[in-house]
Amino acid sequence: MSESLYVHFGSQTVGVLELANDNLMRFEYRPDWIRAEGTFPISLSLPFDGSYTDRASHHYFANLLPEGNVREQICRALGISPSNDFELLKAIGGECAGALEVSPRCEPSAPANPPRYEPVTDEQLAQWSVGTPDAFSDVTGHDEVRLSLAGAQDKLPVHVDDDGVILIPVAGSPSTHILKFASPFYSHLPENETFMALLAKSVGLPVVDIQLRATPKARIAVIARYDRVLRDGVYHRLHQEDFCQALGISPSNKYQKEGGPSLKQCAEVIRRHAAFPLVDLNKFLQWALFNWLAGNADAHGKNLSLLYDQSGAPSLAPFYDLVCTRNYKNLSRFLAMEMGGTADPDLVGARHLEAFAAEVKLRPKLVLGVADALLEQIANALDPVSASFVEQYGDSPIVERVPMVIRKQIRRARTLWK
Repeated sequence: MSESLYVHFGSQTVGVLELANDNLMRFEYRPDWIRAEGTFPISLSLPFDGSYTDRASHHYFANLLPEGNVREQICRALGISPSNDFELLKAIGGECAGALEVSPRCEPSAPANPPRYEPVTDEQLAQWSVGTPDAFSDVTGHDEVRLSLAGAQDKLPVHVDDDGVILIPVAGSPSTHILKFASPFYSHLPENETFMALLAKSVGLPVVDIQLRATPKARIAVIARYDRVLRDGVYHRLHQEDFCQALGISPSNKYQKEGGPSLKQCAEVIRRHAAFPLVDLNKFLQWALFNWLAGNADAHGKNLSLLYDQSGAPSLAPFYDLVCTRNYKNLSRFLAMEMGGTADPDLVGARHLEAFAAEVKLRPKLVLGVADALLEQIANALDPVSASFVEQYGDSPIVERVPMVIRKQIRRARTLWK
């Protein structure tokens, strides 16, 4: 009989995860979870009726794990094969995105009372801030620290106390923030993401709360977790899933050209499942158009998530991972999700926007109107946002380069469809 992992939600056990014969992770709900009042399927791709495949359950849980170089470094540190999702989940699946804990223990771990945290020294933070050595692999999987975050960027879940002290959660204690560090490959990445979040917020998009924190060596982006909420002095985890999880798609296929989610599929998920579909479809439309106009070609299915309320009803989570990727010449300019039949942002014109409207079942006049308004809003916001960034964090090459890149993209858009 294969080894089992147990999936917990707070003080309840949701189900069991085992390795099937084809090395896929097979998930089954516990009958008492299905029968209990107020429970819900943990994913749109894993309904209570059991109609999902082993592949769908494997993809859901694989999407909780880190990717790329970060994953390889963690596996090297823990002595785990990089391809072994099951063992990696067993090692680090305690504090994941959302509210689930994956554990070899059949009963949920009792939360530490009070929560336990280990402080990070200023020297250690400065060392991590430059992007090497890898902070995640340095911490997770060791000494009661079981932290997992999806994605390929070097980042770390932490707790930030009222005095701004950064601490590592241990013994199942919840994190409240995510640290994102500089990249050895892409200059000033934390500053880029912070600037883009400020810009998106200025034109009305709901975004995560992100701040820059300086160390003697580099700046760190400190992002408040939207899936953690403070109630009665205690932090609680909120359930969430990204759109690859919702659609049962592997994290290795997160880009549309590789079989990942399309804008059409994402819109259909929102239309069919969101608690307030019209509200969320409007947010989704603004997100897709903002990414095109602001030069973010990396807006794939894992950079869009559903956040579940206490009744299990989903809504779009605040937007995150907004980066002007066109700032980096060694990154592809092609959109992660096609817009109206093209992935080339330099070719998007009126007919593509109209085709996009048809794909997501919105009126072309509405889409063109939102695009027109957003284009002008972004153009008008660049100078005030740049000034605000400098006032808060000081000067940065990003304040010069990113607005220049975005203005060039806006000029292309005006030429093509206005």
